[in-house]
Amino acid sequence: MQRIFLSATTVLIAALFFYSCQKSIEQTSPKEGENVLSSNGNKFGQSGKVGVSNVEQLYEAINNPDNEGATIVIAAGTYMLNANYPKSGRLELQHNMSLVGQPGRADAVIIDATQLPLTSFTIAPTNSRTGVVRMGDGANSIEWITFQNDLAHTIRSLIQTDIISTPVTQIRIAHCVLKGSSIGISIVNREAAANGRIIEAEVEDNEIMNNTIPQFGSGIQVQNSMGVSDAVIRLNIQRNYIHDNRAGILAFNASSKRSVIEIKSNTDNIESNGLGLMFNGGFIENANNAALDNSLTFEAYGTTVKNNAGNPAPPFAFPAGGVHAAGGQAMQPFALPGTAHNNKLEISLHGCRIEDNSGHYQVNVYGGHSFHPVVTPVGTYNSTALHLYGLSKNANVQAIASLPSEAAGTNTVQVFR
Repeated sequence: MQRIFLSATTVLIAALFFYSCQKSIEQTSPKEGENVLSSNGNKFGQSGKVGVSNVEQLYEAINNPDNEGATIVIAAGTYMLNANYPKSGRLELQHNMSLVGQPGRADAVIIDATQLPLTSFTIAPTNSRTGVVRMGDGANSIEWITFQNDLAHTIRSLIQTDIISTPVTQIRIAHCVLKGSSIGISIVNREAAANGRIIEAEVEDNEIMNNTIPQFGSGIQVQNSMGVSDAVIRLNIQRNYIHDNRAGILAFNASSKRSVIEIKSNTDNIESNGLGLMFNGGFIENANNAALDNSLTFEAYGTTVKNNAGNPAPPFAFPAGGVHAAGGQAMQPFALPGTAHNNKLEISLHGCRIEDNSGHYQVNVYGGHSFHPVVTPVGTYNSTALHLYGLSKNANVQAIASLPSEAAGTNTVQVFR
C-alpha cells in the first residue's frame, strides 16, 4: 500500500486555511436572537422568528404563507385590529405558527379588538361565530400578550381553536391577559367538520377576567358541540387566575355523540365570578341533535373556587355559586328535554378549597337536570360521580339524581368522600 507523508509545513497551511474559512462563516452568521432579512423581505432569526413592531407588519407576518411554522415576535405597543386587513381583521395562525409578546411583561403587548365589527366574527359559508385570534392548525402557541375588548362592544371570543386543518392539534396559551369578551378562551370542536378531531391544550399562568358579555360571559369555555361526533378535548390548566367573569369555566358536550372532554386543573384560582365551574357530560343544545354517549372528566389538585357570588350574574339560567354539574343537562329556549341519554360526568377534587360561594350549597350535582320551567326529565341513563379528597371534603354538597324526577330512575348521582 502506498503511504502518503505530509510535511509539517503542509499541515500548518491546511490548518490556517480551515481556520480562515471558519472565521469567515462566523462573521457572516447572525448572532443568537438577531433578526436578518430573508429573500422575501421578512425578518427571520436562526430559529424562524419574525419580528413585527406595528399592526401592518403583524397582519403581513401572520398572513404571509412563507411564514408557516414561524414564531411571530411582537414588539411592545398597542395593536388596534382593523377589518380592512385580510380575514376581516382576525388573526388566524398558520400551521405550527406561534405568537409571542415580551417575555416577563404580558402588559407590554396589547392586541385590541374594539374596532372590529360583528361581521369580523362570522365565518362563511356556515356563518359560525369565531374569535379575534383563531388557532388549531398543527401546533400553535400564544404567550405574553394582553388581549382586550371594550365591554360595550360585542364579540364572540378572544381566542378560539376552530381552525380545523389537522386531525390532531396542540394548543398552548400561557402568560396572557384576556379581558372584555363573551368568552376569553374558547376551546371547541364543532359541527361535522370536526368529527374525530383531537385537541390537546395547555392553558397556564394566565389572568382571565371581566368576560361578561352575554350570551356566555365565560373565562374559559370547553365544548364539543353542534352535532359533532367522536371528538376529543384534553385540557391541562394550571396557575390561572380566573375572576370577575359571568362564569369561570364552562365545559360541556352539546348536542354531540360519543365525544370526550378531559380536564386537569392544578392550583388554579377561580374567584369572584357569577358561577365558578359548570360541567355537563351531555347538554341538549339543539332539539334536532341529541346528546348521546358523551363523557366529561374534571380532576383538580389544590385549585380554589371561592367568592363566586353572582356579581356579575352567571350566563343562561345557572344560579350563582361554586359548582354546578350534571351528567345530562337541558334548558329552554335552546332545546327540548328528553333527548340526552347515557352521558357521564366524573369530578375528582383533591385538596381544593371550595368556599364562600353563594347559595345553600357549594357544590350542586345532578345525574340529570332540566332548568325551570322545564318539567320533563333531560333523558335517561345520565350519571354523575363526585369524589372529594382531603380539604375538598369540607364542601357542602347537594346531590340529586334527576330534577325533575325520572320515574324509571335511570339517572344517577354518587358522592364519595
